[in-house]
Amino acid sequence: MAQINPDDLAAFKAGLNKNRYDFCRLVYHIFPFGQKGHELEAMAPYDWQMEEWEKLSKHLTNPETRYELYRLIISSGNGAAKTAFGAMTILMLMYTQQLRARITANTDPQMKATVWPEYDIWFRNARYSEVFFEKFGTSIKARNPKFASTWRTDTFTWSEEAPAAISGLHNKGRAVSYVFEEAPGIPAKIFEYANGAFGDTLTIKIWMAFGNSDDPTSKFEQLMSSPLWHSKRIDTRTLGHMDKSWIDDLLRECNGNEDHDDFRVRVRGLPRKTAKDSIISTENVSAAIERGKHFDAGTVASLPCLLTCDPAWQGGDETVIAMRQGHHLCVLEKYKLDRSQKENHTLTFQKLCHYEKDIGADAVFIDQGEGTGIYSMAQNAGKTSWFLISFANKPTDTPESKDSEYANIRAQMYHELNKLLIEGGVLTTRDPDDLEITAKQLTWARGSRHKVTMKKTVEPKVDIKDRVGQSPDIADALVLTCAMQVTDRLPENAVVTDADGNHLLTGQSAYKMPEHDVTDLYDIDDVTYSNLYD
Repeated sequence: MAQINPDDLAAFKAGLNKNRYDFCRLVYHIFPFGQKGHELEAMAPYDWQMEEWEKLSKHLTNPETRYELYRLIISSGNGAAKTAFGAMTILMLMYTQQLRARITANTDPQMKATVWPEYDIWFRNARYSEVFFEKFGTSIKARNPKFASTWRTDTFTWSEEAPAAISGLHNKGRAVSYVFEEAPGIPAKIFEYANGAFGDTLTIKIWMAFGNSDDPTSKFEQLMSSPLWHSKRIDTRTLGHMDKSWIDDLLRECNGNEDHDDFRVRVRGLPRKTAKDSIISTENVSAAIERGKHFDAGTVASLPCLLTCDPAWQGGDETVIAMRQGHHLCVLEKYKLDRSQKENHTLTFQKLCHYEKDIGADAVFIDQGEGTGIYSMAQNAGKTSWFLISFANKPTDTPESKDSEYANIRAQMYHELNKLLIEGGVLTTRDPDDLEITAKQLTWARGSRHKVTMKKTVEPKVDIKDRVGQSPDIADALVLTCAMQVTDRLPENAVVTDADGNHLLTGQSAYKMPEHDVTDLYDIDDVTYSNLYD
């Protein structure tokens, strides 16, 4: 360590104390930007970085907000210096607060090869860093051993198998921080558990997440629109330090299309329109919704009508009822059972009986997972056109399942629904407010192939929930409409026309159904399953 002038060090400490909440001043006090002969002589913080430090400074300067959790999430194209921003911010906090911080990334190699070396650069460039701190392979901590356990920054590798391990970060009365690098690849479950680290009172709490938002289904992208997070998108064309010829070359590679997925991610800071391996694309769903705006349900009235139900199978999930008639798909209803009011799937059975009559359903498909009780009620009521569908069943696209291109019927249903949308499918929702989430959920499921058989597979429902933070209940209700073929209408649902071709009898269009009282849907006094889910 080079010899240090005590007066200079004292002046430096005084500056830290004076500006401990002013990051726009601290960044120049700690890092020698513009200093002649120094590595940073020709450098200065970027405008966007100064803007974010100004906001953070305002939050910490105000005693009313100082101990509230400050959440910052940034998506950008390549080269915006997000990691450098995170490194400088953490180091400024280390100098001015007794900080305990953890830095993680989507993968351990990303952490070791890209993120932590950036922290090393800024640690080396920080004034008097070796006076106050020691840097090891995976940590920076106070030199004073008395504070080494509560004044430190560590790298951390998260695990989906043990997500609770990430929530053990506490430093009551001091300061704590998490930094999520390459955050679009970090599952929702890890975000949820990390939130548990910020419960201490009278503690400065800062959570930062950065990345190139390439996945529109990620938890990261959901948080970009959350009111709890300070969010920022950076289009790198607006940054003066970027090589404009590199951007021009990339645009040419994208055929001049600024909405090309690669250009969106690498330059504009936007996610792909659809995740790379999603089975159903955003474009196909959007086209189906557009066709639904002026769709005449009478054009499919003579075709078999299918009613489906994906019953909620975990707390917080939604039960969804949907229908399909010909190429028309419609979400009829979604709801959560209120267990505090002793609601159970007897209510779901009532609703299905009502819809079956109202739309003239020729068959009812129920997800077997939580639908066994509902199916038993139907059997007890003498309903012969109701079927339980297990998503793990063998595919039915070929006479011999071994010859199928799908690993199971769930994969088959997702791919067949995608084919239906491509070939002119129409998508509507009875409640217009459900249309946006329906469109999102349909694109969540990712497809792949079995490593041995090479058959097409689809991501399990539980994995989607862990990754996205929400169960794809609407999507599963819609894909159930592809479970099996129904070729004929039931006699009671047959379409009768007059001499002019006008329909005299047909199932009603879902979005024209009258309002109904859910307390008087169907008489099931003879059903003996009322306490099945208590």
